[in-house]
Amino acid sequence: MINKLLAILNDKENNLDAVALVPGPNFRHITGGQFFLMERPFLIIISTFHKPIAVVPVLEVSNFTKLNFEADIIEWQDNDGFQHAFDKAFQLLGDDFTLGIEGQLMRAFEMQAITKATKNIVIENAHKIISKIRLNKDEYEIKNLTKAIEVAELALKDTLDFVKEGLTEVEIKSFLMQQLLKFGAHDIAFEPLVLAGSNSALCHGHSRNDYKITNGDCLLFDFGATINGYHSDITRTFFLKNASDESKNMYDVVLKANEKGRQISKPGVSMHDLDDAVMNILEDSNYKEFIVHKTGHGLGMDVHEDPYIMRKNYELLEEGMVITIEPGLYRDGYLGIRIEDDVMITNKGCKSLTSFDRNLRVI
Repeated sequence: MINKLLAILNDKENNLDAVALVPGPNFRHITGGQFFLMERPFLIIISTFHKPIAVVPVLEVSNFTKLNFEADIIEWQDNDGFQHAFDKAFQLLGDDFTLGIEGQLMRAFEMQAITKATKNIVIENAHKIISKIRLNKDEYEIKNLTKAIEVAELALKDTLDFVKEGLTEVEIKSFLMQQLLKFGAHDIAFEPLVLAGSNSALCHGHSRNDYKITNGDCLLFDFGATINGYHSDITRTFFLKNASDESKNMYDVVLKANEKGRQISKPGVSMHDLDDAVMNILEDSNYKEFIVHKTGHGLGMDVHEDPYIMRKNYELLEEGMVITIEPGLYRDGYLGIRIEDDVMITNKGCKSLTSFDRNLRVI
């Protein structure tokens, strides 16, 4: 995987000589190791002119060396602090180069340690450039994503059989999480959203333990499973016992927008054009005022990653990308409806990796 990153560094258009990665998806993609951001700085520096350097807290050295990732390891102890390790790393590298960092992940105290250790390097936010290493999924990645989706859909099927009037959102969420693990998830992709009635109008609401679902409620599930570090991200919306005519109309608009997104997704289509086509269906309906978010995002080792499906993003879809198509409408104080599919871009079009029924369903 490091060769992908070196190819990016060797591309003169990117104007980078080295990158610094902290624990997260890119770090794991390159090293094969899963570590967590914590109060102890831990990073690897990969450059075109020096062997990789790893600044590692002593308590993680054993785990890091097991990865068989070839690097000069500079370790540091809590009692000694970490600045001397940063100083040593940049003494080895020199200070006449451009360093790319992950702007969405690297924290201020890590940046301060780098700038204190060197005087002349140029630091650039290269998050988007670095993330290119994960844009196009290989066979192994698709296999894990497909399995994560399969597990999630099995868990949803069993959860719908469990749902009944009088349960709280938290009770349903807890059951869903148990089913995800039962069917083989290595972890939960993110805390599931199980939102009923007016709570479903909050895109990222929190499940309540003091509200019992009742006849006529909309019930929105947004959740995913994790397999070998790869995540699924699925949303389906249901109705308990019955759905009003207005709810059915809103649902039909969202479904048509979802279908449009899947129909036109193929290599060469821009993120702007994809989002525009989906948004046009929502905007041309009677529910334009209930639009609050873009069409979707990339999916892989992060639940949300590049590319982002939104207007004014003129990047093009490419074979091997996996994205979400998730239009939604949210009427504050009443209900929210979202239908989200995980889609793989193929050489001719796209393939929906999710297969759970999208048609309106009353449970």
